[in-house]
Amino acid sequence: MKRKSLGIVGLFVALFSIITCISSCEVVHTYKAEVRVVNADGAPMSGVDVTTNVDVDQAHVVYRTAVTDGTGRVYFEYNNVAILKVNADKGNYHGEGLIVLEEDQEVQVTVVVYN
Repeated sequence: MKRKSLGIVGLFVALFSIITCISSCEVVHTYKAEVRVVNADGAPMSGVDVTTNVDVDQAHVVYRTAVTDGTGRVYFEYNNVAILKVNADKGNYHGEGLIVLEEDQEVQVTVVVYN
């Protein structure tokens, strides 16, 4: 009887350990943004330099830069939640916007550039 009890207790300890290890795996979160750049008429603008930045210490560098594609879009990925300033520039055209990143979602923002 004592041996059977020890076997059952051992089984429960092993199952508990396995379940604890499986449930404690680190979850990877994504923070993505899509910036769409349009002119004052609402037409997409390609070839626009888009930058994102926030004024914090160097340990939290979130500066990104990219050029819009033919649909006026550019995509960014980050490592953590942040509120970012967006600048869009092409020649005499300039626009600004704000991105508030959300966990496991792709945030979309439209920036209008004016001449």
